[in-house]
Amino acid sequence: MAIQLALLLSLLFGILLVPGCVATPAMAPSTLLQMKSSLIDPQGILSGWSLEADVCSWHGVSCLPGESIVAGLNLSGYGLSGTLSPAIAGLMSVEFIDLSSNSLTGPIPPELGMLQNLKTLLLYSNFLTGTIPTELGLLENLNVLRIGDNRLHGEIPPHLGNCTVLETLALASCQLSGSIPYQIGNLKNLQKLVLDNNTLTGSIPEQLGGCVSLRILSVPDNRLGGSIPSFIGSLSVLQSLNLANNQFSGVIPAEIGSLSSLTYLNLLGNRLTGAIPEELNRLSQLQVLDLSQNNISGEISISTSQLKNLKYLVLSDNLLDGNIPEGLCPGNSSLENLFLAGNNLEGGIEGLLNCISMRSIDASNNSFTGKIPSEIDRLSNLVNLVLHNNSLTGVLPPQIGNLGNLEVLSLYHNGLTGVIPPEIGQLQRMTTLFLYENQMSGIIPDEITNCTSLEEVDFFGNHFHGTIPQRIGNLKNLEVLQLRQNDLSGSIPASLGECTQLQALALADNRLSGALPDTFRHLTQLSIITLYNNSLEGPLPEALFELKNLTVINISHNRFSGSVVPLLGSSSLAVLVLTDNRFSGVIPTAIARSRNMVRLQLAGNQLAGAIPAELGNLTRLRMLDLSSNNFSGNVPSELSNCLQLTHLNLEGNSLTGAVPSWLGSLRFLGELDLSSNALSGGIPVELGNCSSLLKLSLSDNHLSGSIPQEIGRLTSLNVLNIQKNSLTGVIPPTLRQCNKLYELSLSENSLEGPIPQELGQLSELQVMLDLSRNKLSGQIPTSLGNLVKLERLNLSSNKLHGQIPSSLLQLTSLNRLNLSDNLLSGMIPAVLSSFPAASYTGNDDLCGAPLPTCGANGRRLPSAVVSGIVAAIAIVSAAVCMALLYIMLRMWSNWREVSVSSSDGEEPPEHGKGSKCSARDGKYWKVGSGLVVASSEEKYSSASESSVLHGKSTEAIAMNLKG
Repeated sequence: MAIQLALLLSLLFGILLVPGCVATPAMAPSTLLQMKSSLIDPQGILSGWSLEADVCSWHGVSCLPGESIVAGLNLSGYGLSGTLSPAIAGLMSVEFIDLSSNSLTGPIPPELGMLQNLKTLLLYSNFLTGTIPTELGLLENLNVLRIGDNRLHGEIPPHLGNCTVLETLALASCQLSGSIPYQIGNLKNLQKLVLDNNTLTGSIPEQLGGCVSLRILSVPDNRLGGSIPSFIGSLSVLQSLNLANNQFSGVIPAEIGSLSSLTYLNLLGNRLTGAIPEELNRLSQLQVLDLSQNNISGEISISTSQLKNLKYLVLSDNLLDGNIPEGLCPGNSSLENLFLAGNNLEGGIEGLLNCISMRSIDASNNSFTGKIPSEIDRLSNLVNLVLHNNSLTGVLPPQIGNLGNLEVLSLYHNGLTGVIPPEIGQLQRMTTLFLYENQMSGIIPDEITNCTSLEEVDFFGNHFHGTIPQRIGNLKNLEVLQLRQNDLSGSIPASLGECTQLQALALADNRLSGALPDTFRHLTQLSIITLYNNSLEGPLPEALFELKNLTVINISHNRFSGSVVPLLGSSSLAVLVLTDNRFSGVIPTAIARSRNMVRLQLAGNQLAGAIPAELGNLTRLRMLDLSSNNFSGNVPSELSNCLQLTHLNLEGNSLTGAVPSWLGSLRFLGELDLSSNALSGGIPVELGNCSSLLKLSLSDNHLSGSIPQEIGRLTSLNVLNIQKNSLTGVIPPTLRQCNKLYELSLSENSLEGPIPQELGQLSELQVMLDLSRNKLSGQIPTSLGNLVKLERLNLSSNKLHGQIPSSLLQLTSLNRLNLSDNLLSGMIPAVLSSFPAASYTGNDDLCGAPLPTCGANGRRLPSAVVSGIVAAIAIVSAAVCMALLYIMLRMWSNWREVSVSSSDGEEPPEHGKGSKCSARDGKYWKVGSGLVVASSEEKYSSASESSVLHGKSTEAIAMNLKG
């Protein structure tokens, strides 16, 4: 009371100091006129405020019955602006003030605290600033205070706890901070506490349990934390509890189940954990339950057999698991809206078939399996069926056509197969049909064109074949048609031009053919068109120039020809991709009218002429690809205005002149490809300023001079290709700073000097290191062995000498190696012998597999020596062969001679015929020679044995006979 008295005295003193400001009920007209003077009245509703008229007749002014005492002021919603005058304190008798829904600015006057009769103060939905005056705590008769939806800041004054008869306190949608004052608990009559959408912190004060009359507690969209206090369960008349979008943690208190009058419970967007309390099933009056966007786990324990009035059940985006419970929807359930998206639920969806009152089902982003039941038509009231991002299989049942109220059918990203049933044509109210990313096949049934309410159709990523229905023009409300990535063929139906509301058309990645229908000129609302990767052909209809709302065009990889002019009618183009067609002519300067262009890709056509300087007006351009055309002339300097460029590709043209130095000002450039042109001059040092560059390709030009040291500043570079030029000088050691390079090609230039050891520090080199066809000298650096990721190394056609360093054995990822045509010597390391001989040819002093072996000194033998050794081996071999031949001839000759002289023409007696043994029988042959052992069953002539014993002495023969 002391604080209240001090505030009151302060206000009175301030008012008394102002001449003529002693507030009495009779002063109300002059007070109102002072207020009028600080207001701006665009509608003139205050024009009748004049002393000539009775104040009670003034617009918005009400008086006590039968008296000229102002009791109320209602100027809500008249567009008033200006400020609230402190003179408002003169309305001493006023009980009701409503200035809501205007455009008032400035602070809330503290002088309002003088209005002791005031019961209702409504200032919400203005642009009031400053803090909430503590003087409002003096209004002891105040029942309703609604000053939300303003630009107020600061804390909630604890003095409001003195307004003991207050029933409604609404301070939502301001910028209030701090905690909820515990003094609010003094308001025993408080029925509505609305503090939504501020930046309040702290916890809900326990003293709030003293607000025993509270029916609505709404504090969403703040930063309140801690646990949800269990004393809330003692607020026995509470009907609505909204704690959404705060930072509450812990479990849901079971005491909430005691709120028998609760109809609305919203706890979404917090950090709640644990299971859903079984006690919530005691809230028999509950109509809305939203526990979404928390970390609640366990199974669904909600049963509408007890929650008979529940219409909305929202459990999305939690950690719930298990199946849909059987008791979720008994026969008498009132549940109309069920949201289970974004959990870990599994099993089939048959448990939903008992929810016969259901209008909306969202069970997306779970792990449901099985089929869509054919009994789905039991849910005859269904308006929205959302089951995408699950693992449903089987076909879309024909019974889906019996859901006559269905408006949204979203089944994308499942494993559905089979065809679209023709019965789908019965869904006359359907506005959205999403079947994309399934495995469905067959044709798109013509019956779908009976769904005349359709606004969005998306069949992307299936296996539909056949043609687009010819009567698709029946879908007059169609805004999005997405048929990309199927197997559709045939031409685009002319009737598509009758879908005049169409905004996005995606027919890419099919097998469509033929020309674009001239009827496309009617698609005046079209913003996005993607037709890439088809076989469409012919010149574009000139009438396409009438499509003024186009922002994205991608018709690449087709066979379109002629001019690109018909695509340039819109000045709002952001993306124009015409890559790999047969367009010809020049780039029209009209293309530069689209100042919001971010991607321009015209590669792979037959465009010619100079690159228009007007492209420099496209200052938001990020990607410019004009490669593989017939452009000539210089790179226009006006492109230097395109400071947002990240990709510039002019490869494969006939451009001349120098590489522009202004390229160094493109700080966001990630790819620069000027290869395969006729550019001349040196590489500008300014390129070293392109710190974001990932790819630099200047190959196959006529560039000369040295490689600038400044290239080493491109520390983000992945690819550097400057081969096939006339560059001279040494390889700059500063390249070691480009430590993210995975491809480096400097081949076919006139570079000289040694290979820098520093290249071995490029540890990310993987695709290629190609220094071939230069004039490099010295030895192969041992540091190259550090490039353990390298797959291709080409140092051929240089003047490198010395041995192959053994450090190259560490290149275990190498699959191509070319060291040919150098001056290398010594033995090829054994680990590198698996590469073909072509990898080493042209090095005369190199030896070892796969080349010829090395000599004793570890060097390859000179050619003359090798030739001599080969010749000697051939001569010796020939001599040996002649000697052997001579010996064989002599033996044959002797045998013939002895045979003739010893034979009398008789055959020796056969064994077994009683003949006697003599010196020439088998016994003699057997003893006389260790070379021939004849059995008694073999026939030999005497001449045979004589030849074997030829040259032996008579004495030796006699010894043998004695045997």
